[in-house]
Amino acid sequence: MRLPTLSAASVLLSATLLGLGSAQAQDAVPEVAPPKSWDHFVILMWQFQTDVRKDKAAYEALNINGFHVDRSNAELIAFGKANGWPFYVDHAADKGYLHLGKNADAVMKKRDLLARPNSLADPATIAKLRDFLTRNVGAAKGSTAVAYAFDDEISLGNFCSPAEVDSGPHALAFYRKQLEQQYGTIAKLNAQYGSSHKDFASVPPTIFEQVRTQLSVNGMGKVNLSAWCDWRASMDTLFSDVLRELTLFTNGIDPTVPAGFVGGQHPSPWGGYDWRKLCKAVQWVECYDINGTNAILRSLWNQKRAHVQTYFSSKNARLDSWFLWYYLCQGNRGVIAWPEGWIKDGKPADHILPLAETFKEVQGPVSKVIIDGTLQADGVAIYYSHPSVQVSWALDSACHGKTWPNRSSSMDNAISTGGLSRLAWIKSLQDSGVQPVFVHQDHLLDGSLAKSGIKLLVLSRVVCLSDAEVTAIKAFAKAGGVVVADHLCGIFDEHGKARSAGALDDLFGVTRDLSKGWFNGTDLTEVNGEKGGKLTAGNWALGAERALEMAVVERGLATSGAAKGVAAGPTTVSVRNGKAAYLNLSPIGYLMHRSDGLGKDWLGLVGGLLKDAGITPRLAVTVDGAPAKLAETVFWKNGPRTTVCVVKNIDRAAAIDSFGDIKGGMEDAALQIKLEFAKPVKDLKNERTGKAMGAGKTFTDTFVPWEANVYSYAE
Repeated sequence: MRLPTLSAASVLLSATLLGLGSAQAQDAVPEVAPPKSWDHFVILMWQFQTDVRKDKAAYEALNINGFHVDRSNAELIAFGKANGWPFYVDHAADKGYLHLGKNADAVMKKRDLLARPNSLADPATIAKLRDFLTRNVGAAKGSTAVAYAFDDEISLGNFCSPAEVDSGPHALAFYRKQLEQQYGTIAKLNAQYGSSHKDFASVPPTIFEQVRTQLSVNGMGKVNLSAWCDWRASMDTLFSDVLRELTLFTNGIDPTVPAGFVGGQHPSPWGGYDWRKLCKAVQWVECYDINGTNAILRSLWNQKRAHVQTYFSSKNARLDSWFLWYYLCQGNRGVIAWPEGWIKDGKPADHILPLAETFKEVQGPVSKVIIDGTLQADGVAIYYSHPSVQVSWALDSACHGKTWPNRSSSMDNAISTGGLSRLAWIKSLQDSGVQPVFVHQDHLLDGSLAKSGIKLLVLSRVVCLSDAEVTAIKAFAKAGGVVVADHLCGIFDEHGKARSAGALDDLFGVTRDLSKGWFNGTDLTEVNGEKGGKLTAGNWALGAERALEMAVVERGLATSGAAKGVAAGPTTVSVRNGKAAYLNLSPIGYLMHRSDGLGKDWLGLVGGLLKDAGITPRLAVTVDGAPAKLAETVFWKNGPRTTVCVVKNIDRAAAIDSFGDIKGGMEDAALQIKLEFAKPVKDLKNERTGKAMGAGKTFTDTFVPWEANVYSYAE
């Protein structure tokens, strides 16, 4: 099952962008499928501490033949053509524009509204970017280039660190035009903001410093972040509109190779990272898998829009092998390898050479039964709400007071409540044997959920909902769909303005008294960044009640009508109203306990919700009669056959500069596993060994935990 691809239309965004934008520009750029040479998983080696021309023998010893070209390099391009080796072009739009580099220092760690160096709303900046693209894409056209990347780790500021940009005149004009298109009349804007502006031309940006003092326990229910949220949303739109413009411009130079960017970030109110918008603006991307971003991409894109991972060696051959197999099984079309210390004096280093056979196999025929398939999810959707991302960040920042500008991207990556909640739901569902997809408001409002067979909708920390979204969710529930919310659901509207009651309180059968506070009654912040920059028992949900090893969130929650709830101390949790469920729990606790076995009761709750929706796992993997620990199954449809991958789903806290921290590890030896399909399959084949396994429901095989088993079958 895959959600229908949103309609692709070639829109002339040059005129739109330079004409001050469109608040409702929603069409996706056309697909440009990866070139035929990129019909398999590919390892593309960054040219760091290596030169593919002089190190060709070392590359071949490692079974690697992919590389990268920085901007334009005639000799490297000629090398690729002569040898038939694929490469991607990075910094095709140069550096210092989409990635500000040292210029970012001017806008970082400040509470003020600032002009962005090289404003992306300035036609002069766009003209420069076009000139770079004309030169660099033109040089690679007709070669073995498989993708063009505008730049690396792009951002409105610096990664996803707070930066209140852009106050330049073109950006302000863009912002005000966005407001006019969104509200229509200044009276409607004033009613939303509680303001008295005379016209749109007089509306100034509202920065976070102007609204943050509203964020207190006593102020909940009165908070109005609308002006700030709209300001940030307009800058997100500017960012995505520029990328859309550059994508279409690049296609005009070379229509055969996809255009996009590398070094993508997790969803944030900062930097321009609203993936609902970004996924419509480019044709391929490399993105760090922080807080489930890879799962978002594979949901919102089909496999014709390539997504790849950054690969930093852990210097542990088994972990590296697992990483490559895992991300192949997740549908990535390759990795961009950072080869620090890999090659010395023209020879592979001792720590990387043992991976040569793994490099060969993951790039071989086995990858072809995955990367062009259609993800077969299991009728469960997690809702992606970017207004909720914005407001959740604001609540997270409350613990910092005036020092909120110091909440760096690296800190937020590690302790973002919205991000960790998202990741916890992904892992909870996968550990329950099912694969979720992400959906956003476009899918909800155009009826895609019903068309795609979604049976259960998870509202993961969806603190913001519009009236239109509320109507659509209630219609989904009325038609038989199961709706589950974890906590604080719909207490703000889509702009970040507090509602008098939760927008779906009647659906869930709950009421709340916000004066009683959240967690310990005094904190708004679930993971306190003032007490540490990583998720630990020392900074998570301090003083909160616990239920099922999870933290209880809303202290003043109560049931209404016929709804039934379970008590945890003085607080109500796990409210059921027909098929609708309101948990009043933070799923982040599951990330704390996933590897130590204390999350079983939580998984029992999740399993019950799946059962209520009529969703059962299509495959169980067991070892000695017990579920295989942290084993994940991923299904892909390929014509008349289905591919199923069995791979370990260990805890890895992804990072932008290293392999990332691992928790839980994996077994040290091969395992004998039993595969038990819910329905009989025909002609089961192990795609790695070639072993024909026949027909039936139950099979046995050998599984190496740091690799993956890949099967195909007919139904």
